[in-house]
Amino acid sequence: MTQQRAHITAERLGYDIGKRTLWDGLDVRVGPGEALALRGPSGQGKSTLLRCLGGLERATRGTIHVAGTDLNDAHPRMLRRLRRHDIGFVMQDHAIVPEWTVEQNLRVLPFTAAERREVPARMHQSLLMVGLHGRQRLRAGTLSGGEQQRVAVARLLLQRPRIVLADEPTASLDDESSARVRSGLDVLRASGSAVVVATHDPELVKWADRSLDLSAR
Repeated sequence: MTQQRAHITAERLGYDIGKRTLWDGLDVRVGPGEALALRGPSGQGKSTLLRCLGGLERATRGTIHVAGTDLNDAHPRMLRRLRRHDIGFVMQDHAIVPEWTVEQNLRVLPFTAAERREVPARMHQSLLMVGLHGRQRLRAGTLSGGEQQRVAVARLLLQRPRIVLADEPTASLDDESSARVRSGLDVLRASGSAVVVATHDPELVKWADRSLDLSAR
């Protein structure tokens, strides 16, 4: 896969915490419509690698190109723009504002004037896909953890980012909620998003096109 085609290209990555090396000599390439699962025991740096790929942290060594941008050379303003428009995150804490309604949590995305006209229909479709249709007026804090995670996936479906970085998106979810999350990620993958998930879930590992075991690094 060429760097021009890949949405994510990372080469010779290394990350140190004090005298401890989490991983070293790491190469990651994820193209449009591909899904990569990051595996390894807790503390091996799966979440850290996601944060580096999303421009939230900087690796100790190596280079990362995301959506054509060199993260090592990018101005902070460019990184913010990249995260706002090209990268979608699913965090372990869902990144949901509990006092807001489901709809308000979805409308935080930056839409152009043309896109705003499509938002109601796209929101309806996104909530339908994750099994939350009809709940847009509910306060997010009244939903279960699995439902809040599905709100986060619905937000991705509404955003349609080129790159999806998901940190344990099915952790502690029941089988139905996990299946809904995988289905949502499937829609994004089918639309051309590059998807990277950090996970302990064997079903999510099987779902991905490839996996990378960080414990071997």
